[in-house]
Amino acid sequence: MDNIRERYEGPELKPLRMVPKRPKRRKIWVIALLATFAVVGFFFWSHEPKKTQESTVAGVETKAEEAVPPKSEEKVISHKVCEGDIPAEIFSEYAKLDANGTAALLDAAEDVYDFTKIKIGQNMEFVFDEQEEKLKEIRYYPDSENIIIAKADEKNFEVKKENIPYEVEIKTLDVNIDEFLYKDALDAGLSEATILEVADIFSFDIDFNTEIREDDKMRVIFEKRSLNGNLAPDGKVIAAKFTNAGQDYFAYYFETDGEGSHYDAEGHELMRQFLRAPLSYRKITSGYTGARYHPITKTVSAHYQIDYAAPVGTPVVSTARGTVTSARYENGWGNIVRIKHDNGYTTHYGHLSSYAKGIKAGASVSQGQVIGYVGSTGWSTGPHLDYGMRLNGNPVNPLSLKLPKGTPLEGEKMEKFQKLKKQYDEMLK
Repeated sequence: MDNIRERYEGPELKPLRMVPKRPKRRKIWVIALLATFAVVGFFFWSHEPKKTQESTVAGVETKAEEAVPPKSEEKVISHKVCEGDIPAEIFSEYAKLDANGTAALLDAAEDVYDFTKIKIGQNMEFVFDEQEEKLKEIRYYPDSENIIIAKADEKNFEVKKENIPYEVEIKTLDVNIDEFLYKDALDAGLSEATILEVADIFSFDIDFNTEIREDDKMRVIFEKRSLNGNLAPDGKVIAAKFTNAGQDYFAYYFETDGEGSHYDAEGHELMRQFLRAPLSYRKITSGYTGARYHPITKTVSAHYQIDYAAPVGTPVVSTARGTVTSARYENGWGNIVRIKHDNGYTTHYGHLSSYAKGIKAGASVSQGQVIGYVGSTGWSTGPHLDYGMRLNGNPVNPLSLKLPKGTPLEGEKMEKFQKLKKQYDEMLK
Protein backbone atom coordinates (compact mmCIF):
# COMPACT_ATOMS: atom_id res chain seq x y z
CA MET A 1 0.00 0.00 0.00
CA ASP A 2 1.22 3.47 -0.82
CA ASN A 3 2.23 5.64 2.07
CA ILE A 4 0.13 8.68 2.69
CA ARG A 5 1.67 11.48 0.68
CA GLU A 6 2.28 14.61 2.72
CA ARG A 7 2.08 16.87 -0.26
CA TYR A 8 -0.53 18.90 -2.12
CA GLU A 9 -2.45 16.74 -4.61
CA GLY A 10 -5.41 18.98 -5.34
CA PRO A 11 -6.29 20.69 -8.62
CA GLU A 12 -3.76 23.00 -10.28
CA LEU A 13 -3.53 26.39 -8.52
CA LYS A 14 -4.63 29.26 -10.74
CA PRO A 15 -3.49 32.90 -10.43
CA LEU A 16 -5.91 35.14 -8.61
CA ARG A 17 -8.33 36.91 -10.94
CA MET A 18 -8.19 40.71 -10.79
CA VAL A 19 -11.46 42.31 -9.72
CA PRO A 20 -12.77 44.61 -12.50
CA LYS A 21 -13.05 48.29 -11.76
CA ARG A 22 -16.45 49.65 -10.85
CA PRO A 23 -17.73 52.79 -12.58
CA LYS A 24 -17.13 56.05 -10.71
CA ARG A 25 -19.77 57.14 -8.26
CA ARG A 26 -20.94 60.71 -8.22
CA LYS A 27 -21.69 60.74 -4.53
CA ILE A 28 -18.92 62.58 -2.67
CA TRP A 29 -19.72 60.75 0.59
CA VAL A 30 -18.88 57.39 -1.03
CA ILE A 31 -15.41 58.66 -2.01
CA ALA A 32 -14.87 59.97 1.51
CA LEU A 33 -15.94 56.65 3.02
CA LEU A 34 -13.54 54.70 0.78
CA ALA A 35 -10.72 57.04 1.67
CA THR A 36 -11.43 56.46 5.36
CA PHE A 37 -11.32 52.64 4.90
CA ALA A 38 -8.05 52.93 3.02
CA VAL A 39 -6.41 54.93 5.79
CA VAL A 40 -7.65 52.58 8.53
CA GLY A 41 -6.66 49.51 6.52
CA PHE A 42 -3.18 50.86 5.85
CA PHE A 43 -2.74 51.58 9.57
CA PHE A 44 -3.57 48.00 10.64
CA TRP A 45 -1.62 46.46 7.75
CA SER A 46 1.49 48.41 8.58
CA HIS A 47 1.34 47.25 12.23
CA GLU A 48 0.62 43.52 11.53
CA PRO A 49 3.56 41.10 11.14
CA LYS A 50 3.79 39.75 7.61
CA LYS A 51 2.64 36.17 7.09
CA THR A 52 3.55 33.60 4.48
CA GLN A 53 0.76 33.30 1.95
CA GLU A 54 -1.15 30.01 2.39
CA SER A 55 -3.86 28.32 0.43
CA THR A 56 -6.28 25.71 1.68
CA VAL A 57 -7.35 23.02 -0.73
CA ALA A 58 -9.49 20.00 0.19
CA GLY A 59 -8.92 20.61 3.89
CA VAL A 60 -5.11 20.52 3.61
CA GLU A 61 -3.16 23.70 4.31
CA THR A 62 -0.07 24.11 2.12
CA LYS A 63 2.30 27.03 1.71
CA ALA A 64 1.89 28.55 -1.73
CA GLU A 65 5.61 28.40 -2.52
CA GLU A 66 5.65 24.68 -1.57
CA ALA A 67 2.68 23.62 -3.68
CA VAL A 68 3.57 21.15 -6.44
CA PRO A 69 1.61 19.86 -9.38
CA PRO A 70 -0.44 16.75 -8.50
CA LYS A 71 0.72 13.30 -9.59
CA SER A 72 -1.22 11.59 -12.32
CA GLU A 73 -4.07 9.36 -11.21
CA GLU A 74 -3.69 5.60 -10.91
CA LYS A 75 -5.91 3.03 -12.57
CA VAL A 76 -6.43 -0.26 -10.75
CA ILE A 77 -7.57 -3.41 -12.56
CA SER A 78 -8.77 -6.23 -10.30
CA HIS A 79 -8.95 -9.95 -10.96
CA LYS A 80 -10.07 -12.86 -8.77
CA VAL A 81 -8.10 -16.03 -9.50
CA CYS A 82 -10.43 -18.60 -11.07
CA GLU A 83 -10.18 -22.33 -11.62
CA GLY A 84 -8.20 -22.97 -14.80
CA ASP A 85 -6.28 -19.70 -14.61
CA ILE A 86 -2.63 -19.95 -15.64
CA PRO A 87 -0.33 -17.46 -13.89
CA ALA A 88 1.59 -16.55 -17.06
CA GLU A 89 -1.67 -15.80 -18.88
CA ILE A 90 -2.91 -13.65 -15.98
CA PHE A 91 0.26 -11.57 -16.04
CA SER A 92 0.06 -11.27 -19.82
CA GLU A 93 -3.61 -10.22 -19.93
CA TYR A 94 -3.82 -7.98 -16.86
CA ALA A 95 -0.25 -6.79 -16.24
CA LYS A 96 0.64 -6.65 -19.97
CA LEU A 97 3.87 -8.55 -19.32
CA ASP A 98 5.62 -10.52 -22.03
CA ALA A 99 7.52 -13.74 -21.31
CA ASN A 100 10.64 -11.85 -20.25
CA GLY A 101 8.64 -9.58 -17.95
CA THR A 102 6.93 -12.54 -16.29
CA ALA A 103 10.29 -14.29 -15.82
CA ALA A 104 11.71 -11.13 -14.24
CA LEU A 105 8.74 -10.97 -11.84
CA LEU A 106 9.10 -14.63 -10.80
CA ASP A 107 12.85 -14.21 -10.23
CA ALA A 108 12.39 -11.07 -8.13
CA ALA A 109 9.68 -12.74 -6.02
CA GLU A 110 11.59 -15.99 -5.49
CA ASP A 111 12.45 -15.33 -1.83
CA VAL A 112 9.11 -13.69 -1.00
CA TYR A 113 6.32 -15.61 -2.74
CA ASP A 114 6.01 -18.17 -5.54
CA PHE A 115 3.64 -16.54 -8.04
CA THR A 116 3.20 -19.86 -9.85
CA LYS A 117 1.18 -21.03 -6.82
CA ILE A 118 -1.47 -18.30 -6.73
CA LYS A 119 -4.68 -19.63 -5.17
CA ILE A 120 -8.18 -19.91 -6.59
CA GLY A 121 -10.50 -17.29 -5.08
CA GLN A 122 -7.75 -14.86 -4.07
CA ASN A 123 -7.65 -11.30 -5.39
CA MET A 124 -5.01 -9.60 -7.53
CA GLU A 125 -4.70 -5.92 -8.42
CA PHE A 126 -2.73 -4.40 -11.28
CA VAL A 127 -1.92 -0.72 -10.88
CA PHE A 128 -1.21 1.42 -13.97
CA ASP A 129 -0.68 5.11 -14.59
CA GLU A 130 -3.61 7.25 -15.71
CA GLN A 131 -3.16 6.38 -19.38
CA GLU A 132 -2.99 2.65 -18.53
CA GLU A 133 0.27 2.40 -20.41
CA LYS A 134 2.84 1.86 -17.65
CA LEU A 135 2.55 -0.85 -14.99
CA LYS A 136 3.35 0.56 -11.56
CA GLU A 137 2.77 -2.42 -9.26
CA ILE A 138 1.05 -5.77 -8.78
CA ARG A 139 -0.76 -6.59 -5.55
CA TYR A 140 -1.71 -10.13 -4.56
CA TYR A 141 -3.64 -11.15 -1.44
CA PRO A 142 -2.60 -14.77 -0.63
CA ASP A 143 -4.65 -14.86 2.58
CA SER A 144 -6.65 -12.62 4.89
CA GLU A 145 -3.60 -11.20 6.66
CA ASN A 146 -0.93 -10.47 4.05
CA ILE A 147 -0.38 -8.69 0.77
CA ILE A 148 2.41 -9.32 -1.73
CA ILE A 149 3.47 -6.10 -3.51
CA ALA A 150 5.60 -6.17 -6.65
CA LYS A 151 6.67 -2.64 -7.61
CA ALA A 152 7.59 -2.28 -11.28
CA ASP A 153 10.59 -0.20 -12.34
CA GLU A 154 11.13 -0.39 -16.09
CA LYS A 155 11.93 -4.10 -16.59
CA ASN A 156 12.75 -4.86 -12.95
CA PHE A 157 10.57 -5.64 -9.91
CA GLU A 158 10.96 -5.07 -6.18
CA VAL A 159 8.82 -7.57 -4.25
CA LYS A 160 7.89 -7.43 -0.57
CA LYS A 161 5.34 -8.91 1.81
CA GLU A 162 3.33 -6.68 4.14
CA ASN A 163 0.44 -6.96 6.57
CA ILE A 164 -2.88 -5.76 5.18
CA PRO A 165 -3.55 -2.36 6.85
CA TYR A 166 -7.03 -3.04 8.23
CA GLU A 167 -9.05 -0.59 10.30
CA VAL A 168 -9.81 -2.49 13.53
CA GLU A 169 -12.74 -2.12 15.94
CA ILE A 170 -12.97 -4.19 19.13
CA LYS A 171 -16.44 -5.75 19.44
CA THR A 172 -18.18 -7.90 22.06
CA LEU A 173 -20.97 -10.34 21.19
CA ASP A 174 -23.07 -12.72 23.28
CA VAL A 175 -24.36 -16.06 22.01
CA ASN A 176 -27.07 -18.10 23.72
CA ILE A 177 -27.32 -21.66 22.45
CA ASP A 178 -30.96 -22.57 21.79
CA GLU A 179 -30.64 -24.88 18.78
CA PHE A 180 -26.98 -25.53 17.98
CA LEU A 181 -23.79 -23.52 18.33
CA TYR A 182 -23.02 -22.78 14.68
CA LYS A 183 -26.49 -21.47 13.78
CA ASP A 184 -26.98 -19.52 17.00
CA ALA A 185 -23.56 -17.88 16.71
CA LEU A 186 -24.19 -16.88 13.09
CA ASP A 187 -27.57 -15.42 14.08
CA ALA A 188 -25.86 -13.44 16.85
CA GLY A 189 -23.52 -11.83 14.31
CA LEU A 190 -20.33 -13.87 14.53
CA SER A 191 -18.61 -14.84 11.30
CA GLU A 192 -17.94 -18.46 10.43
CA ALA A 193 -14.19 -17.97 10.86
CA THR A 194 -14.61 -16.53 14.37
CA ILE A 195 -16.97 -19.34 15.39
CA LEU A 196 -14.42 -21.91 14.27
CA GLU A 197 -11.63 -20.08 16.09
CA VAL A 198 -13.60 -20.11 19.34
CA ALA A 199 -14.23 -23.84 18.88
CA ASP A 200 -10.50 -24.40 18.30
CA ILE A 201 -9.55 -22.36 21.37
CA PHE A 202 -11.74 -24.42 23.70
CA SER A 203 -11.50 -27.73 21.80
CA PHE A 204 -9.18 -29.35 24.37
CA ASP A 205 -11.60 -28.56 27.23
CA ILE A 206 -14.94 -29.06 25.48
CA ASP A 207 -15.97 -31.64 22.90
CA PHE A 208 -18.05 -29.49 20.58
CA ASN A 209 -19.52 -32.57 18.88
CA THR A 210 -20.98 -34.22 21.99
CA GLU A 211 -20.87 -31.91 25.03
CA ILE A 212 -22.70 -28.74 23.92
CA ARG A 213 -26.01 -28.30 25.77
CA GLU A 214 -29.06 -26.13 25.35
CA ASP A 215 -28.70 -22.92 27.39
CA ASP A 216 -24.91 -22.99 27.08
CA LYS A 217 -23.63 -19.53 26.23
CA MET A 218 -20.52 -17.61 25.29
CA ARG A 219 -19.25 -14.04 25.18
CA VAL A 220 -16.60 -13.21 22.60
CA ILE A 221 -14.34 -10.15 22.36
CA PHE A 222 -12.84 -9.98 18.88
CA GLU A 223 -11.44 -7.72 16.18
CA LYS A 224 -13.99 -6.48 13.65
CA ARG A 225 -12.02 -5.32 10.62
CA SER A 226 -12.65 -3.24 7.52
CA LEU A 227 -10.56 -2.07 4.58
CA ASN A 228 -11.26 1.15 2.70
CA GLY A 229 -14.73 1.26 4.21
CA ASN A 230 -15.60 -2.31 3.22
CA LEU A 231 -16.12 -5.21 5.62
CA ALA A 232 -13.11 -7.52 5.85
CA PRO A 233 -12.51 -10.90 7.55
CA ASP A 234 -12.61 -10.75 11.33
CA GLY A 235 -9.32 -10.57 13.18
CA LYS A 236 -8.26 -12.60 16.19
CA VAL A 237 -10.35 -13.49 19.22
CA ILE A 238 -8.94 -11.35 22.04
CA ALA A 239 -10.84 -12.93 24.91
CA ALA A 240 -13.75 -15.32 25.35
CA LYS A 241 -15.90 -16.94 28.02
CA PHE A 242 -17.77 -20.19 27.33
CA THR A 243 -20.29 -21.57 29.81
CA ASN A 244 -20.83 -25.29 29.25
CA ALA A 245 -23.18 -27.26 31.51
CA GLY A 246 -22.84 -24.53 34.15
CA GLN A 247 -19.02 -24.46 34.11
CA ASP A 248 -17.16 -21.38 32.90
CA TYR A 249 -14.12 -21.60 30.65
CA PHE A 250 -11.97 -18.55 29.87
CA ALA A 251 -9.46 -17.68 27.14
CA TYR A 252 -7.24 -14.61 26.83
CA TYR A 253 -4.97 -13.69 23.93
CA PHE A 254 -1.48 -12.80 25.13
CA GLU A 255 1.79 -12.21 23.28
CA THR A 256 5.14 -13.29 24.65
CA ASP A 257 8.54 -13.44 22.97
CA GLY A 258 7.00 -12.14 19.75
CA GLU A 259 4.37 -14.90 19.49
CA GLY A 260 0.72 -14.80 20.52
CA SER A 261 -1.48 -17.55 21.93
CA HIS A 262 -4.55 -18.05 24.10
CA TYR A 263 -4.22 -18.75 27.83
CA ASP A 264 -6.65 -19.84 30.52
CA ALA A 265 -7.38 -17.89 33.71
CA GLU A 266 -4.33 -19.41 35.45
CA GLY A 267 -1.95 -18.45 32.65
CA HIS A 268 -1.65 -21.92 31.08
CA GLU A 269 -1.44 -21.97 27.30
CA LEU A 270 -4.62 -23.55 25.93
CA MET A 271 -3.00 -24.85 22.76
CA ARG A 272 -1.49 -28.27 23.33
CA GLN A 273 1.71 -29.55 21.80
CA PHE A 274 -0.16 -31.06 18.83
CA LEU A 275 -3.05 -29.92 16.67
CA ARG A 276 -5.95 -32.34 16.46
CA ALA A 277 -5.56 -32.78 12.68
CA PRO A 278 -2.97 -31.71 10.09
CA LEU A 279 -5.47 -30.47 7.50
CA SER A 280 -9.07 -29.61 6.69
CA TYR A 281 -10.47 -32.97 5.64
CA ARG A 282 -13.68 -34.44 4.25
CA LYS A 283 -13.62 -37.70 6.20
CA ILE A 284 -11.39 -40.32 7.78
CA THR A 285 -11.19 -43.26 5.36
CA SER A 286 -8.94 -45.50 7.47
CA GLY A 287 -8.47 -45.29 11.20
CA TYR A 288 -5.79 -46.42 13.64
CA THR A 289 -6.04 -50.22 13.80
CA GLY A 290 -3.99 -53.35 14.21
CA ALA A 291 -5.67 -55.11 11.29
CA ARG A 292 -6.77 -53.52 8.03
CA TYR A 293 -7.25 -54.97 4.57
CA HIS A 294 -4.79 -53.15 2.31
CA PRO A 295 -6.39 -52.28 -1.07
CA ILE A 296 -3.02 -52.38 -2.89
CA THR A 297 -1.25 -55.43 -1.41
CA LYS A 298 -4.54 -57.34 -0.86
CA THR A 299 -3.33 -58.40 2.59
CA VAL A 300 -4.40 -57.72 6.17
CA SER A 301 -1.86 -55.68 8.13
CA ALA A 302 -1.59 -53.11 10.90
CA HIS A 303 -2.47 -49.52 10.06
CA TYR A 304 -0.99 -47.41 12.84
CA GLN A 305 -1.89 -44.07 11.31
CA ILE A 306 -4.91 -42.06 10.12
CA ASP A 307 -5.99 -41.62 6.49
CA TYR A 308 -7.73 -38.31 5.79
CA ALA A 309 -9.57 -37.95 2.47
CA ALA A 310 -9.16 -34.50 0.92
CA PRO A 311 -8.88 -32.96 -2.57
CA VAL A 312 -5.50 -32.86 -4.30
CA GLY A 313 -3.67 -29.68 -3.36
CA THR A 314 -5.24 -29.29 0.09
CA PRO A 315 -2.56 -27.71 2.34
CA VAL A 316 -1.07 -30.03 4.96
CA VAL A 317 0.37 -28.48 8.13
CA SER A 318 2.77 -29.66 10.78
CA THR A 319 0.77 -30.53 13.90
CA ALA A 320 3.57 -29.31 16.18
CA ARG A 321 6.79 -27.36 15.99
CA GLY A 322 9.84 -29.43 15.15
CA THR A 323 12.61 -30.22 12.68
CA VAL A 324 12.19 -31.90 9.31
CA THR A 325 14.26 -35.10 9.26
CA SER A 326 13.40 -36.00 5.65
CA ALA A 327 11.30 -34.81 2.74
CA ARG A 328 11.64 -37.23 -0.17
CA TYR A 329 9.97 -39.98 -2.17
CA GLU A 330 9.74 -43.35 -0.39
CA ASN A 331 8.45 -46.60 -1.82
CA GLY A 332 4.81 -47.09 -0.78
CA TRP A 333 4.58 -43.71 0.98
CA GLY A 334 5.19 -41.63 -2.15
CA ASN A 335 6.21 -38.07 -1.30
CA ILE A 336 6.50 -38.01 2.48
CA VAL A 337 7.65 -35.52 5.15
CA ARG A 338 8.98 -36.77 8.48
CA ILE A 339 9.32 -34.39 11.44
CA LYS A 340 10.96 -34.74 14.86
CA HIS A 341 9.22 -32.95 17.76
CA ASP A 342 9.91 -32.26 21.43
CA ASN A 343 9.48 -34.90 24.14
CA GLY A 344 10.29 -37.88 21.91
CA TYR A 345 7.48 -37.49 19.37
CA THR A 346 7.77 -37.85 15.59
CA THR A 347 5.13 -37.48 12.86
CA HIS A 348 4.91 -38.34 9.17
CA TYR A 349 2.75 -37.02 6.32
CA GLY A 350 2.53 -39.34 3.32
CA HIS A 351 1.24 -39.50 -0.29
CA LEU A 352 1.80 -35.76 -0.82
CA SER A 353 1.49 -34.25 -4.29
CA SER A 354 4.29 -31.77 -3.55
CA TYR A 355 6.23 -30.11 -0.75
CA ALA A 356 5.85 -26.57 0.49
CA LYS A 357 8.65 -24.14 -0.27
CA GLY A 358 11.66 -24.56 2.01
CA ILE A 359 10.62 -27.97 3.36
CA LYS A 360 13.73 -30.13 3.37
CA ALA A 361 15.84 -32.09 5.84
CA GLY A 362 17.02 -29.81 8.64
CA ALA A 363 14.34 -27.14 8.19
CA SER A 364 12.60 -25.88 11.34
CA VAL A 365 8.80 -25.75 11.22
CA SER A 366 6.22 -24.14 13.48
CA GLN A 367 2.88 -25.55 14.56
CA GLY A 368 0.36 -24.99 11.78
CA GLN A 369 2.99 -24.26 9.11
CA VAL A 370 2.20 -25.64 5.66
CA ILE A 371 4.66 -28.42 4.80
CA GLY A 372 3.05 -29.93 1.68
CA TYR A 373 -0.12 -30.61 -0.28
CA VAL A 374 -2.47 -33.59 -0.45
CA GLY A 375 -1.85 -36.00 -3.31
CA SER A 376 -2.03 -39.66 -4.28
CA THR A 377 1.62 -40.60 -4.77
CA GLY A 378 3.01 -44.01 -3.83
CA TRP A 379 0.65 -46.88 -2.97
CA SER A 380 -2.61 -44.96 -3.04
CA THR A 381 -6.05 -45.50 -4.56
CA GLY A 382 -7.12 -41.86 -4.31
CA PRO A 383 -6.13 -38.44 -2.94
CA HIS A 384 -5.63 -38.55 0.81
CA LEU A 385 -3.12 -37.84 3.58
CA ASP A 386 -1.55 -40.65 5.60
CA TYR A 387 -0.74 -39.12 8.99
CA GLY A 388 1.10 -41.03 11.67
CA MET A 389 2.66 -40.36 15.07
CA ARG A 390 5.22 -42.15 17.21
CA LEU A 391 6.48 -41.68 20.78
CA ASN A 392 10.02 -42.91 21.35
CA GLY A 393 9.65 -45.06 18.23
CA ASN A 394 6.34 -46.65 19.23
CA PRO A 395 3.11 -45.90 17.29
CA VAL A 396 0.57 -43.62 18.97
CA ASN A 397 -3.06 -43.01 18.01
CA PRO A 398 -3.25 -39.24 17.32
CA LEU A 399 -7.02 -39.21 17.87
CA SER A 400 -6.80 -40.55 21.43
CA LEU A 401 -3.70 -38.63 22.46
CA LYS A 402 -4.25 -36.69 25.69
CA LEU A 403 -1.78 -33.94 26.40
CA PRO A 404 -1.54 -31.72 29.49
CA LYS A 405 -1.90 -27.97 29.29
CA GLY A 406 1.22 -25.95 28.69
CA THR A 407 3.38 -24.74 31.56
CA PRO A 408 2.04 -21.52 33.12
CA LEU A 409 3.51 -18.08 32.55
CA GLU A 410 5.98 -16.93 35.19
CA GLY A 411 7.56 -13.80 36.60
CA GLU A 412 7.21 -10.59 34.60
CA LYS A 413 5.22 -12.36 31.88
CA MET A 414 2.63 -13.51 34.42
CA GLU A 415 2.38 -9.98 35.86
CA LYS A 416 1.69 -8.53 32.41
CA PHE A 417 -0.80 -11.28 31.70
CA GLN A 418 -2.71 -10.66 34.95
CA LYS A 419 -3.02 -6.94 34.12
CA LEU A 420 -4.39 -7.77 30.68
CA LYS A 421 -6.70 -10.43 32.12
CA LYS A 422 -8.14 -7.96 34.65
CA GLN A 423 -8.92 -5.56 31.81
CA TYR A 424 -10.78 -8.20 29.78
CA ASP A 425 -12.53 -9.73 32.80
CA GLU A 426 -14.50 -6.48 33.11
CA MET A 427 -15.71 -6.95 29.53
CA LEU A 428 -16.49 -10.65 30.00
CA LYS A 429 -18.80 -10.13 33.00
